[in-house]
Amino acid sequence: MTPFSNINFYVFAFIYFAIILLCKFIFKNKHYSIITFSLTFLYLLLYIKLGISAIVFSVVSYLFIKYVSPKINHRLISSLILLLPMILFKIKVDLSILYFIGLSFVTFRAIQTNIDYNSKNEFKFIDYFNFLFFIPALLIGPLDRFNSFTQKSNKAFDNINIENVESGFTEFLKGVLYKYAIAEFIYRYWLNDFVFVDKTFMYYLNDMYAYMFYLFFDFAGYSALACGFSKMIGVELPFNFNKPFLALNPPDFWQRWHASLTNWLTDYVFKPAYKWLNGFQKLKTYPITKQNIAIFMTLFIMGCWNGFEAQFIYSGFIYAVYSMVHNTYVINCRKQQKDILFGNLSPKVVKYLSMFLLINFTVVALYVFSGRWL
Repeated sequence: MTPFSNINFYVFAFIYFAIILLCKFIFKNKHYSIITFSLTFLYLLLYIKLGISAIVFSVVSYLFIKYVSPKINHRLISSLILLLPMILFKIKVDLSILYFIGLSFVTFRAIQTNIDYNSKNEFKFIDYFNFLFFIPALLIGPLDRFNSFTQKSNKAFDNINIENVESGFTEFLKGVLYKYAIAEFIYRYWLNDFVFVDKTFMYYLNDMYAYMFYLFFDFAGYSALACGFSKMIGVELPFNFNKPFLALNPPDFWQRWHASLTNWLTDYVFKPAYKWLNGFQKLKTYPITKQNIAIFMTLFIMGCWNGFEAQFIYSGFIYAVYSMVHNTYVINCRKQQKDILFGNLSPKVVKYLSMFLLINFTVVALYVFSGRWL
């Protein structure tokens, strides 16, 4: 029973919320972490296939981060060790006993905790476990940070009030509308049932746009369900979607589409990669090249993170090219103190042209990602 996948989970979510609400009054706003730990532990054991593997992962990775990682010279090396189960999964090594639901996002959380870990700070297993397997965000996020999540958890009971419950429930209902009404309608009556005799250009054009809108409403709906349910139980997750179809350029798009993953990749891939590239003497005088290489590494890794199948590798490459081209364009505009593409067009015209170009480029990249063209 994965999060938000069927009616049984919604029954579980209602019981979860009721227990949290009851404990708030019984324990006088204390022991939130222990209560959520107990509920999450039972959820993994009773409802998640190979939940015991997830629990073992949490114990092993916690001990590794706390006792082994500080003795390794570089956090990148220790992070690669944590990444190993996910890599084996992505390359389809048959070790199914290790592969539990949500492994990818749980691994992201473990790596972030490892990179930021400071032995001077308090690091409790209960907090780490709750962070890894926080039920609303278990499957596809949004991604939070360990310190931020722990601080929110410590104040969660205080944040459970009528205003936040109503706000969270409204967001939850928005998720239901997006995922189970709009996305389902698009899937049934546009994406799969729109009839073309042959696979012509118009077939692919229709399929591309249908898939883009289906993916948005399905993904944004899931994210809204997660954020809404989380807020109802006292923890506010980072936002993921903010009108991505109004984006003007690739960086703007990624800050509007799965923003929490974008920010994670910026902090834990792009910035370290750029810092590493700064160490190469031959690149000292080529700042644009350094930026573009770091951008390429970040977005290509993002594509490969979904898997090493052709569609994910190609889509990561396409996203990277889009962003590198835009980065080069912006820097050259600054150097020449003029818009080298749109010239003297009015800002309003440039805005709408930018939106039109970006959404169509994005449609192509997302369609490649879908693999429906194969």
